[in-house]
Amino acid sequence: MNEQGLSPPASTQWLEERAVVVALFDGGAWVEAKPQAGCGGCTTPSCGAGLLARKRAPRLPIHTSTPLRIGDHLRLGVPARGFLQGALIVYGLPLLTAILAGGLAEALALAHAGVPLTFVAGLLGGCLLSHHWLQRHRRRHHPILLAVDSRTVSRNDADGFSRGH
Repeated sequence: MNEQGLSPPASTQWLEERAVVVALFDGGAWVEAKPQAGCGGCTTPSCGAGLLARKRAPRLPIHTSTPLRIGDHLRLGVPARGFLQGALIVYGLPLLTAILAGGLAEALALAHAGVPLTFVAGLLGGCLLSHHWLQRHRRRHHPILLAVDSRTVSRNDADGFSRGH
């Protein structure tokens, strides 16, 4: 179910991830998705994927009307199309503005130091544009709750408290 308590459209292709509820708030929950390690050999200190997998998982807010409890295992989803659009905005727009700014500086025959400085200014401008665009279209890129896979019985649940009070 999504923020409005509706099931997501079946025709949408989703990028899915599993997460665990770690805290509750009015109208939703904070969840942690454990990053997947790249392979079975990620125990070596030099493995980048293993290093990232050992770090604490980021917490994400999930807004839903579905009653959740701490310890619930969830399946989250982001529309594949929205994910790809977001990646293009985050990476493509700053790169495009940097190349255009650097090319314009080269065409205008700015001083030797002017071209790299203009390139960096274009990169920073593109980052600001992408940040602004993502803030305006935030809901399109936030994960939603697809399913509650399993529930664990916590001590609070045994005492009759379902909201972790």
